[in-house]
Amino acid sequence: MTRTKILAVLLALSMFGAVTVQGAALPGVTAQQEAPDGQQSGLVVESITAPDSAEPGSTVTVVAEVSNPGSARTTQEVEFRLGGDVLDRRLVTLDGGENTTVRFEADTEDLDPGEYRHGVYTGANSQTATLVLSESFEITDFDAPDSVEAGDLVTVDVELENPNDFETTQNVSFWFDGSRVASEAITIDDGDDADVTFNLSSQGVAPGTYEHGVFTRDEGELAEIEVTEPGPTNASVAFEDQESDGTTVTVDQLVIPSDGYVVIHDDSLLEGNVVGSVIGVSEYLEEGTYQNVNVTLYEVEGADFNETELTESGTLIAMPHNETTGDETYDFVASNGTDDGPFTLDGQPVTDDATVTVAGANETSTPVENATAENETAAPADNETEAPPADNETAAPTASVTLDDQTSDGTSVTVTDISLSEGGYVVIHDDSLLDGDAAGSVVGVSEYLEPGEYDELTIPLFDVPGATFDQTELTENQTLIAMPHLEDSGNQTYDFVTSGGSADAPYVDDEGAVTDAGNVTVAANETAG
Repeated sequence: MTRTKILAVLLALSMFGAVTVQGAALPGVTAQQEAPDGQQSGLVVESITAPDSAEPGSTVTVVAEVSNPGSARTTQEVEFRLGGDVLDRRLVTLDGGENTTVRFEADTEDLDPGEYRHGVYTGANSQTATLVLSESFEITDFDAPDSVEAGDLVTVDVELENPNDFETTQNVSFWFDGSRVASEAITIDDGDDADVTFNLSSQGVAPGTYEHGVFTRDEGELAEIEVTEPGPTNASVAFEDQESDGTTVTVDQLVIPSDGYVVIHDDSLLEGNVVGSVIGVSEYLEEGTYQNVNVTLYEVEGADFNETELTESGTLIAMPHNETTGDETYDFVASNGTDDGPFTLDGQPVTDDATVTVAGANETSTPVENATAENETAAPADNETEAPPADNETAAPTASVTLDDQTSDGTSVTVTDISLSEGGYVVIHDDSLLDGDAAGSVVGVSEYLEPGEYDELTIPLFDVPGATFDQTELTENQTLIAMPHLEDSGNQTYDFVTSGGSADAPYVDDEGAVTDAGNVTVAANETAG
């Protein structure tokens, strides 16, 4: 009797009263066994393991965990269905409390690409999942570094393409030294592509050569990468006294923790002329340690000079600078100090100075302590009266400043104490000054101040001659730096910014520019309580 006929008989009998069906099994279905206590028992599918996607025409393996939660020994068919159709059956017998795994192989040869629901079924329950039959994502571009310093990030970029005519999701994984370290489910529209980036910290990875790569479902790209010893963490420079022909100088030793340059400043740097003091720059240098770096003078991008070589002996200053824009061109002067600033250590630029003696130059410009014995005859003792006596020498300008931590409304700050021996201004810089941006860091300036001492001087912000700003007040808490500047142009107008740092320079002492820093809290950002 067919299933249709059985259902027809049952329907007919139900017209004359209730019908109870038990003990009968439809074709292809095994009835559950009766447990000793009279309760029905059966096998249960606890879980299934199967791929999310596969290539059309491939064989898919599905593993089911099946258990017998009852107490009686039970035999029952376990079915695997794909798209609703039974593809395989297994007769499974388990004692009470026992479990086992059942493995099914599904041939997708006759199935079109697309999404299918599949599952493993018993008479008691089922577990289902989705299988997508699709072509694997293709790797059309693979970009990975050949080497990296231990502790740095390993960054791998891949471009993937979806060759299917429908949107689909597939897992893409990143492997390093034989282990999968990252995996991501990537969804791409039909015929579209996507860029995926994987980052791995090499912290703790021993120096050596490793294999790494990116795998899609069916494709992959492998490469070797060398993990090297970490480079220097701080910049340093050694610039020894030397003789020069006036066109080049030699920096004896240079260490830069990232790509950059070594820059030569003249001694106007000590007066705050950070940008205008640059008279030489090395070629672009990759991070590392260098010996005897030759630097050509008076060939600096963005700078104009009235001379082509040194004509007098004097002090020059070597300063390592960082390549910040990625163009491998020294842009510090051309950007007025905003790009390719100096390397710093403890908040101060890394520098070393040297006395450079120009061969054939007038040796009277050479400092006395570096004069040779035969040159000393050029200034005999009986001519010493030509120099002014020590007690007639003009004292160097002096200044002091105190900027206490404070709360501001964002439009001004208050400098606690100022002392100016020659008059001038009190200038407020933001912390880009620490990166060498002397002119661009100016965010406030006082009115012209006569020589003397001042207390609680309020200085307006974002109103500086020659400067343009994208804001009119402070919006974030930050550190600001107060710096007394001289009035050296005689017009009682602050010209430091408009002159690119060549006029109205800062007061200096033995340690450089006179400064004091304070933490400024914007009132609107204060936390209640």
